[in-house]
Amino acid sequence: MEYRCILCPIDGSELARKSGDIAAYLSRLTGARLILLHVMQKWHHYRSDLLITDSAEWEAIHKDWLKEGQDLLDKEEERLKKNGAGYIKKELKDGEPAYEIVTVAFEQHADIIVMGTHRASLLEKLFTDSTSYHVTKHTPCPVLWVY
Repeated sequence: MEYRCILCPIDGSELARKSGDIAAYLSRLTGARLILLHVMQKWHHYRSDLLITDSAEWEAIHKDWLKEGQDLLDKEEERLKKNGAGYIKKELKDGEPAYEIVTVAFEQHADIIVMGTHRASLLEKLFTDSTSYHVTKHTPCPVLWVY
């Protein structure tokens, strides 16, 4: 198996940490670049016609959320590099996670996505709003689910 690009979405959870470890391991084995992706979905949830405003307060909140996401990416990069990971690219997106993960997979020509998912049956994933199911259904490459 030959990978050139491995995409690993992270959200700060223990599953994301495990996913990062596995993605870094695959990256070391194959020499692939590793893309750590964090999708900041808070802003996406609060954006609606009723709440959209140009106020300085909302702009400050948005900037704080973006900083939290960047800090998460920086800490995970540092942790993985201490464990021997090679080239890591960090991406911070703002929006709906499944859509942004698939978009980055297409844009970066990912060969595989390594992502955490909660234990659930395939039927549960089909009938709930599962990010991992939506990514798997729409992505251009295989997805390695980490439990």
